[in-house]
Amino acid sequence: MLGALLHEEGAILRSVIISPSRSLSDGLQQALTGLPIAVIRILEYYPTEGELALLLRTLTPQIVFLSVESLSEAVAVARGVESHAHGVPVVAVGERSNQEVLLEMMRAGVREFLQAPFEQAPAQEALARVREAAERAPRSAGMTDKVFSFLPSKPGVGTSTVAVHLSAALARTPDTSVLLMDFDLNSGLIGFMLKLESPYSVTHAAENAFQLDDQLWRQIVSSCGALDVLPAGKINPGFRIEPAQIRSLLDFARRNYKAVCLDLSGNMEKYSVEIMRESQVVFLVCTSELPSLHLAREKLNFLRSMDLGDIVQVVLNRVGKREVVSAQEVEKLLGQPVFSAFPNDYKGIHEALATGKSVKWDADLGRRFLSAAQAILSGQTRVEREKPRFVEYFSLVPARYTLHPDSK
Repeated sequence: MLGALLHEEGAILRSVIISPSRSLSDGLQQALTGLPIAVIRILEYYPTEGELALLLRTLTPQIVFLSVESLSEAVAVARGVESHAHGVPVVAVGERSNQEVLLEMMRAGVREFLQAPFEQAPAQEALARVREAAERAPRSAGMTDKVFSFLPSKPGVGTSTVAVHLSAALARTPDTSVLLMDFDLNSGLIGFMLKLESPYSVTHAAENAFQLDDQLWRQIVSSCGALDVLPAGKINPGFRIEPAQIRSLLDFARRNYKAVCLDLSGNMEKYSVEIMRESQVVFLVCTSELPSLHLAREKLNFLRSMDLGDIVQVVLNRVGKREVVSAQEVEKLLGQPVFSAFPNDYKGIHEALATGKSVKWDADLGRRFLSAAQAILSGQTRVEREKPRFVEYFSLVPARYTLHPDSK
């Protein structure tokens, strides 16, 4: 039972070891072998309060292993962890566990002690308790909740175009740092669309998810104006991303950006579902064509079965002036309101692709993206639709087709 609990999929805990004793940290790492623990940093000294605060903010460990070799310094570090990362459990480690050591560490808020030489059975029991404490720990107050996923109803509906332009529109907002990541690992187009030449991609970030810090991040991420981007990179069908890597990568992004946007493939991979679980909003992008609407409804049903239906908002893309299926009919068919409808602007998009830039922000499509970005930041569930211009009332509209043949 305990082994199953510890090895549950995605239950990996990020940890740091603070120990001036190299032999102690080596022995601890050996005891952790095979357990769901990722040691992301080892400090061979007791950090100052400023160093500790920086480490906790940039790495967000879920557990801290703390040597009691110097009891007074260990107590100070334990209190610093509670002060700067309330709820993150501390496990004391050492070669002695006399009453004074245990009492002082308990006064500092430490409830677990592992004594060297480390045995795996006691470590497993302690980690089972620590994991429960780590899962109860609140997320850092400095982490944004503005995480937005873009999910296509089917290939070719322009989801990457929507993701790029909404991300760029968000980045135009003052004091809003934005990251765009392309998780369509086999057909990602964002690097091509923005003419990025960096050899690094979202797969590099995922592979280093447990070791990310500011220095490594700046080497991996690309900048496109005010927008930071991680493209999908080269096609790699065999690459797999684990749920724990997704959570660690997203936690890092949420600490460093005001908004995080994620372009998904639509294939509903396990990592895509994990991303959607971490999202504030999932934008389901479709067109008014019947195959697209059919698959949009199928994906909505799947997301509802996963208890994700409440965070889905529909985006209607490439809308023409004489659509056979109106936005109101799309809402009726999907049982979900349309958050925003973006007009078809083939020429504007083609010019943007040719230059690696966005559409013109003063054009109709550009203004729609800017309006949608402001609605996203303010938490609106629908962008107010523009009223038709006067001359459009006199357009000759062909006889409408209905989605429901039995309606009159």
